[in-house]
Amino acid sequence: MIFLSLGLVVFSVVRLRRTDAVIVVTCGLVLGLMAIPRVRNQFESSLPWHMVGHIVVMFLVPLFLAAVLARSRPTIIRWPWLSAISLNVVMIAGHMPRIFNFVMTHGWWATDLMNIAFFGAGLWFFSCLWQETTPLRWSIIGVVATMAVMLFLAMAMSIFSSTSWYSSMASMPGMEMASDFSSQQLAAAILWICGDLWAVPILVVLLRRVIEREGSLLGALQRYSDPPSRR
Repeated sequence: MIFLSLGLVVFSVVRLRRTDAVIVVTCGLVLGLMAIPRVRNQFESSLPWHMVGHIVVMFLVPLFLAAVLARSRPTIIRWPWLSAISLNVVMIAGHMPRIFNFVMTHGWWATDLMNIAFFGAGLWFFSCLWQETTPLRWSIIGVVATMAVMLFLAMAMSIFSSTSWYSSMASMPGMEMASDFSSQQLAAAILWICGDLWAVPILVVLLRRVIEREGSLLGALQRYSDPPSRR
């Protein structure tokens, strides 16, 4: 993560305009800060803190970074739906007990590998969303589908469960919360809230683009529902 942070800083200074460079440097500094042992240990001190770290690496940093890259380097991304599938597969896999327990018991290198996977999936996903060449219907479907997966995962961790998924949490160094299941419920609430905080504003932006292009949401729905031969 340190090398990734340094790479973003160097890239922004050399290739980007001042405003975009500030955003990319900030994203790089956030990633670098999270790789500092003292800060990393804080994010591994409890499951809720761990969830906050996942959200920062997978959603917040890639969201702003991808917006800058889309402005500076517009490209045509093929099969944008693959990015949404990748994001959700990585997110679900990262919360599976076997994978989570392995990461938490194998030191910083395992945590860094997971964070890199989260960051890569998030950057690919948001790069597709911000590119003007990506069909708006696929962008909207990807956002809504990801919101639904985050909601279902949060409910599975809290409402649909009565015990902790992560049985080895009690033996993990640095874990502070006494009740494993209560920390899991709090982490699920953080995941649930995140699903609304990032997705709702992006949906508003995407829907405004649809209205600007089609004149109205009703016109867009009618156009997309018509057979290809009638469009």
